[in-house]
Amino acid sequence: MKLKRTGLILKSAALSVGILTASSGVAGQFDGVTLRVATWGGSWKENMVQAIVPKFEALGGKIEFVTGSPQANLAKLIAARGKAPFDVMETLDAQEKEFFGTNELIQKIDLSQLTNKEYLDDWQYNDWRVASWSTQEVICYNREKFAELGLPAPTTYKDLANEKLAGRVVIPDITSGGGFANFGAIAYAAGGNEQNVGPGLEVIKNLNSLKFWSRGGEVVTQFESGDVYAAVVHAGWCLRARKAGSPVDTVQPVITGTSHVGVGKYGWLVIPKHSKVPEAASWFINEYQEPEFQMLYAVKSGVVPTNRKSISQLASDPIFAEMLELDPAKIGNQLKIDYQKADTSDWIDQWNRSVSQ
Repeated sequence: MKLKRTGLILKSAALSVGILTASSGVAGQFDGVTLRVATWGGSWKENMVQAIVPKFEALGGKIEFVTGSPQANLAKLIAARGKAPFDVMETLDAQEKEFFGTNELIQKIDLSQLTNKEYLDDWQYNDWRVASWSTQEVICYNREKFAELGLPAPTTYKDLANEKLAGRVVIPDITSGGGFANFGAIAYAAGGNEQNVGPGLEVIKNLNSLKFWSRGGEVVTQFESGDVYAAVVHAGWCLRARKAGSPVDTVQPVITGTSHVGVGKYGWLVIPKHSKVPEAASWFINEYQEPEFQMLYAVKSGVVPTNRKSISQLASDPIFAEMLELDPAKIGNQLKIDYQKADTSDWIDQWNRSVSQ
């Protein structure tokens, strides 16, 4: 994400220079070590190439990337049958059952190397995983169109069912990156939960002439063209739409019947069980939590840092402060779906029978 003429982007650029020259470790510590990292491609990977790779190389090592979605990389890990196709892996909270039910696929992280845990809340790390980033799943709406229609800013998902918005609302398809988190949140707000998503399906069917998005970039384009007036999407995409010229604002949805306001989706870093370089993998996970790197990631990719120091720095930019929730206490109170309780295959089946007809 490119933020023009803001103090934050200038500060972030200066920080990134520091990232390239700083290194936590001892010269020669990883001589001859090749660390394989499973992550997304594109700008997501390039952030690591810019900020973390030079530091590892300064310690004598080399980093290779295996690019793909967490779902695709999980399939590679399972197919490897006792071998580790990579040494660090990005996973999603929706993969909790696969990774964290029995810990058969992963090994412990050396938390003594996780010096940056001082910036994390207790729930954001344990022996098996470390939170790497988060997104805030919001209602993004065109304030000018809502004013023209005489509508107040939406606060709940049901507000999007107003007949004046017929055909102008989009939510993520369940198979998209934001699909599970937002479907689960809609179910909660309708009185259901992870094991009872039926009420959410009824709300979705009432969202007049609904459209579904598969990639967040589609939402930015649809706001630019005027095709949609409101979308359920993560705040980073809404911010991009604002930067592209659309008069959009974010709303942290009230999850009716609960104390939650807003919805959080999380990424995690894990070490595959049969990796032979766990020390290097633990080093990488700690570097991912460096406040400067987290800041760089947030500015360029539109995600929310997991560590408190970066969040406080991000709050200095007025646009981020306006469009994202940056109060750690309120972030901690956002709804987080418990995927240990969810049968996501059944969610998809119910969605296909009810919504996709």
